[in-house]
This record gives sequence, C-alpha cells and structure tokens, in this order.
Amino acid sequence: MINPFANDSESMQIGELIIENQQDKVIIYGDIDIYRNEQGLMQAKQLLELSQRLVAELSKPLIPPKETLVAQNQVTADSIEGQTTDNPFL
Repeated sequence: MINPFANDSESMQIGELIIENQQDKVIIYGDIDIYRNEQGLMQAKQLLELSQRLVAELSKPLIPPKETLVAQNQVTADSIEGQTTDNPFL
C-alpha cells in the first residue's frame, strides 16, 4: 500500500486500476471489475484502505502551525510575527 503524497516513486495496482504516488497528487487511472467473490472483497478492502489513507493525509493541515515550527526549531517565535523586509523591486 502506498503512503499518499510521500514521494514520487511509489505505485500500486488493484485489478487494472493503477495508482501512482506523487508529492503533490495521487493519480488513479484504469478500470476495475469488482465481482461478488473473495477476490472482489479483497479489492474492495484495498480500495477502502487507500481511500482512508488519502482522506487522512488530505485532512492534515498544509502549513504546520507556528507552534509546531518553533517546537521543531525550524523558526523562532520572533521571526514569524511582525517581520518586514524591503521590497527589492522598488
């Protein structure tokens, strides 16, 4: 199973349905026939798991809150608020 939006190299196949992973999108193409049998159940469960992973990843905020960035020492609290710079195009 792929980890959605984690990299540009993962892909998987369910039936004839191809799922390609990229960092900014997940591409799904092809077709799938889901029959009322054991294989159909397995394919439906794979689709469900993929859908749940996609929803979980898409539910995360795109930009971490400033408290997270400060806690990870990526920025200082002062650098986030009230900082201005000169416009280099003027």
